Amino acid sequence: MIDRILSGWNFFRIVRLGIGAYFLIDGVLTGIWPMAAFGLFFTLMPLFNIGCCSTGGCQTNFKKETGQDEHDVIFEEIKIEKD
Repeated sequence: MIDRILSGWNFFRIVRLGIGAYFLIDGVLTGIWPMAAFGLFFTLMPLFNIGCCSTGGCQTNFKKETGQDEHDVIFEEIKIEKD
């Protein structure tokens, strides 16, 4: 768990942490507890590197399989017998 917190930091993760911390602190100082809960949620997401923006969250694997060309089309011939 500590490895998830300490590794994989990038610019966007730091920005998300800052925005979440802002909402958390502002919600606590003004006494708007739903906003503080919202801020806590959005502070913990980049801290633990979870959610769609994390590495391995919702990203698509663009690695092409070897041995296949995208232009190769395989056809199968179907013969229909007429009565």
